[in-house]
Amino acid sequence: MGTPEYNLLIALALIPVVIGMQIWVKKRRLGRRNEDGQQEFDSLGGTLLSALIEGGAVISSLILLIWIMGGILRYLFPMMFNAQ
Repeated sequence: MGTPEYNLLIALALIPVVIGMQIWVKKRRLGRRNEDGQQEFDSLGGTLLSALIEGGAVISSLILLIWIMGGILRYLFPMMFNAQ
């Protein structure tokens, strides 16, 4: 592990990555909507692949968000987390 400042810098640098992943998934889902507001897919395979990729992106971005918040809180309140 690096210094607390280094960890804070990494955490802050990952914020745009999380936002970008969420925007990417939102645009993909919006682009598949028809006039009635339902998502349309070409095939069952496309449906499953989209669900897996987009679900993985959402889950990984939420995990990154939790890690970022932990890094920021660890920097702001070092005594609470027994950090040095």
